[in-house]
Amino acid sequence: MDAFRVFFAIVVGTGSLLGCKTQPVRPASGDGATALADAAPKPGPVNALPLPKDVVDKTVNPSKLPEYKGPVGVVEGTVYVTGDPAPPTMGKNFDRCPKAADVYGKTFREGPALPNGSRVLADAVLGVTGYAGYFVAEKNPSKDVSITNCAFSQRSIDMTFGQALAIKNDGGGGPLFAPDFENQTSPAIMIATPGGDPVKLYPKQPGRYRLIDRVGNAWLDADVFVSVTPLHTTSDVKGHYRIEGVPVGKLKLNAWHPAIAHSWEKEVDVKDGVVTTVDVSIVNDKPAQQPPPANVKPMLP
Repeated sequence: MDAFRVFFAIVVGTGSLLGCKTQPVRPASGDGATALADAAPKPGPVNALPLPKDVVDKTVNPSKLPEYKGPVGVVEGTVYVTGDPAPPTMGKNFDRCPKAADVYGKTFREGPALPNGSRVLADAVLGVTGYAGYFVAEKNPSKDVSITNCAFSQRSIDMTFGQALAIKNDGGGGPLFAPDFENQTSPAIMIATPGGDPVKLYPKQPGRYRLIDRVGNAWLDADVFVSVTPLHTTSDVKGHYRIEGVPVGKLKLNAWHPAIAHSWEKEVDVKDGVVTTVDVSIVNDKPAQQPPPANVKPMLP
């Protein structure tokens, strides 16, 4: 079931593998990842959307495949970028909140150059594909994102169809925000008040969305990717990523960044109860070929 691979078709080229090793599963670090030993969730795909359950079921599992219940492992590592550094972002004004420039001042977020010239890359999107004969169910009812210092906590947001997008304003002295999908009609504008309850948004179908602010804070945006499979994540500001609950076997790990033209793919051998470490390098040497912001067709397995 290679539905997640649809996202990688919009970019061209590949990077190179920096390293791949395995080790026993260890508890997740304090970055919000979930340990493998969590209590068993309810079977079947999650549905936190204002849609009938059968609509979500038919979208994420149209062939009515059995849910995977076998042994799992973890794939994690660090994403690097090589080649040209990130150019400045054009057309954004940060006068109302200068701190936002730390996140949005360049076309992508990267760390300082390492001795080999590579830099850690934030907001890369990673997904495991290549399995067949079963489906893997999403268990978390929401994808949680925050607004801190006038910026989204992620510039690339990965979701599974059936999840709600929950956006919490952590405050920090910035203006009010009204996060919304630019390319999906909403019944009302919801304000994310500082320290208040999260604003929840509900993607109506899988695809690509642009998250913006409806009250004039034009610098605030993020790319949202809604897949039909749950085996995906994004890299954090240290370039780290972690995908848990991965079925065992030889699968594909894909990586890309919406602001970089080249993508990356590598076969990975996932083993029961083992953390397989795969470091990724993506080359930046030409402008990304991005699709228009309008919604894309639903992704099918």
